Amino acid sequence: MTHALSWFEIPSTDFDRAVEFYSTVLDRDIDLYSPEEDDAEAPSGRAGMFDSDEGEVGGMIIETDEFTTDNGATITYTPTDTGLVVYLHVNGDLDGAIDRVESGGGDVVNYPTLLAHG
Repeated sequence: MTHALSWFEIPSTDFDRAVEFYSTVLDRDIDLYSPEEDDAEAPSGRAGMFDSDEGEVGGMIIETDEFTTDNGATITYTPTDTGLVVYLHVNGDLDGAIDRVESGGGDVVNYPTLLAHG
């Protein structure tokens, strides 16, 4: 089955804190990337790629103000509490993930709700 979501990017203004938080909550590795100084094609800022297996939805934490794509479009990266909501897979350990959110310094703002898949 094909996932409806294929990729996500989480903007961050405190990159180290965000990497530690999401790594702890999701209990998975995050591969860190910093562009080389001489790599003009790379976006500025740092990125942390979520470790994922073939066929899984992938994503990253990104620390940059904006990124200009090859076709000239500009993507602005600003953390916000009124933007997109993304639900992340916790491999059946929802209670553990919730505990890790709170111990990692986060707040659970919407407690678990069963999502029906059609």
